[in-house]
Amino acid sequence: MSDLVDVVIPAAAQSAAETLGLKVTRSVTAGVRIRRIPREDAEIAAECLRDWGFTVRIVASHGDDPSSPEFKRAA
Repeated sequence: MSDLVDVVIPAAAQSAAETLGLKVTRSVTAGVRIRRIPREDAEIAAECLRDWGFTVRIVASHGDDPSSPEFKRAA
């Protein structure tokens, strides 16, 4: 299995990231992120966004993060 990561971007970079074909999520707690993509794809996307002048960070993806869309609470 490939190493999945999140890419943290500023809100102003959302349309640029979507232009690259990436699905962007917005959350009050987590901010604007591209969630759970392979590290290699994240590095390519980060380089493109940096070339366009945006600040980008690649962080470890946490599937158990409560703000994650995949997170399921126990009943």
